[in-house]
Amino acid sequence: MSDLHLKLFGAPRLEYQGQPIVLNRRKALALAAYLALAEEHQSRDTLAGLLWAELDHKHAHGALRSSLSALTTAIPVEWIEANRSTIAMDKTQVQVDVSEFLTLLIQVRAHNHADNLLCDACVDWLRRAVALYADDFMLGYSLEDCAEYNDWVFMQQEWLRLEYAGALRRLCNHFAESQQIEEAIAYAHRWLAVDTLHEPAHRLLIRLHLASGHRSEALRQYKQCVSLLETELATVPEEQTLKLYEEIQAGQPFTNHTVLPTTPPSIGLLPPLPALMIGRDGAMRDILERLGTDGQEPQPLTVIQGWPGIGKSTLVARLAHHPMISQLFPDGVLWASLGETPNLLKELLLWSSVFTAREAPRLRKIEDISAQLTAILHNKRMLLIVDDIWKPEDVVPFRIGGPNCASVFTTRLNDVAMTLAPTAQAIFRLPVLAEEAGLELLTKLTPDTVAAHPAEARTLIRDLEGLPLAIQVAGRLLQTEARFGWGVIELLAELREGARILQSHAPSDMLVAGQETSPTVATLLRRSTDHLDSETRWRYAVLGLFVPKPATFDLKAMSAVWAVDDPRPTARILVNRGLLEPVSGGRFQLHALLVLHARAILQETTIP
Repeated sequence: MSDLHLKLFGAPRLEYQGQPIVLNRRKALALAAYLALAEEHQSRDTLAGLLWAELDHKHAHGALRSSLSALTTAIPVEWIEANRSTIAMDKTQVQVDVSEFLTLLIQVRAHNHADNLLCDACVDWLRRAVALYADDFMLGYSLEDCAEYNDWVFMQQEWLRLEYAGALRRLCNHFAESQQIEEAIAYAHRWLAVDTLHEPAHRLLIRLHLASGHRSEALRQYKQCVSLLETELATVPEEQTLKLYEEIQAGQPFTNHTVLPTTPPSIGLLPPLPALMIGRDGAMRDILERLGTDGQEPQPLTVIQGWPGIGKSTLVARLAHHPMISQLFPDGVLWASLGETPNLLKELLLWSSVFTAREAPRLRKIEDISAQLTAILHNKRMLLIVDDIWKPEDVVPFRIGGPNCASVFTTRLNDVAMTLAPTAQAIFRLPVLAEEAGLELLTKLTPDTVAAHPAEARTLIRDLEGLPLAIQVAGRLLQTEARFGWGVIELLAELREGARILQSHAPSDMLVAGQETSPTVATLLRRSTDHLDSETRWRYAVLGLFVPKPATFDLKAMSAVWAVDDPRPTARILVNRGLLEPVSGGRFQLHALLVLHARAILQETTIP
């Protein structure tokens, strides 16, 4: 056994004979980590380009030589193999915790048990594997000038975290099934520490506490689950979770035999299942029919377009989990969410990892990964969902489905929808919620408020014009106020005016890539207006002068307020950006929340 250890779980570090090795070059450790997970010799050109992309060829190779020297001179072990063209790590001379972790998991897989059945050897291997996982891969380590290397680190983190969570799930299920409840509880806690919003894991832990006779702990776990869902996703628990709580409250007896292990995830990449979706049965039925539930061949592409905050992402997330989808597409679902500035390489590597789950994700070109996935999917029957598309070119690498696959795209932008859709019939315009559905959604979020103030609640729904995002934020604010025992009449009035909603944070499932905190509703709306030129932005802002609920106007009115002879070019831009919607009679509508956003812009805009 080697005296040299490279520890990559948690903050990366080198140790020799139990003592830390301090390297005089930061990228030397980055180089060691990359070589440790590489399956073959790496060319010097590849490594120099990966770690010193900002330098020219000569200086990049010089920096590589310096980092190699730092690795070899600081440690009295010949653990780096290098020649004029390639570099590799001699893995017989160094112990790498990640390699040990993966080796143990491979040994478990080699036993080929059914997923929830483990022999004593498998249990021991899994225990040892999860013990090695001190924290996420290379936690807190990044290189400012190496975006490609940071992408690689991110991919390893995601991949290894999934492997770790899977190992914890198997251990938890094993001990639950064998009635070793305390062991199962310990692993369930670790599992939830990795995936705090995994509701089936919360339910399993609740049942485990009940089986151990700790009803108060089960209730505490339920309340924690509810709080997390409300805080992070602004939603309520799934029906199964609510039913479990009702059983506890009713005093239903629980035995060890009521503890049911969770099932393993199906193939594919799925978003979290939204617990709350109301008033979308018709839309879901229409989308499912396009995908083949009516007995016809699936429509190859459906593009869902609608207002910001109208619920496109929620709809397709529910679609991904719909039981009919597993029948229509037995090979699974692939999901990606792009946004304004997507990392296409990351998203494609995640898709690729579904089919190469036992291999470490490697750095490759987008075109290569896309071509590989095209070949893999040629004979498969899968549903491909790409959410929140802002530029048509961003989705090109994801158009990889074979003849038996179907794709669903979403965008807020009308011009993007028309560019992506092969025909007008391929576009599905998602409408706002009907009044009764909006009221039902608000009731789910804050039942006491609606019960105590039914007329005011209905008026609020009308004023918010059926936009799910606005209703969810309003419901969360009202429920918080009600929980503290404060009156909600004043808040209801504030919410009707809308400014309070603009200032509030959106659910964290609408988190913008790269942000650590959930954006405000105003920030989300600005994503549609920040890229307008100053003249168009001002013209949009003055539309806020129209009275909302609903704010509708014709070309003549726009011509007057903008002081232009022909308002059509600007109107066309705003329609394409998803900020205006054509309605009947040659009129256009601006949603109430977008009217408020326009007014906010007007207050800070200088007239051009």
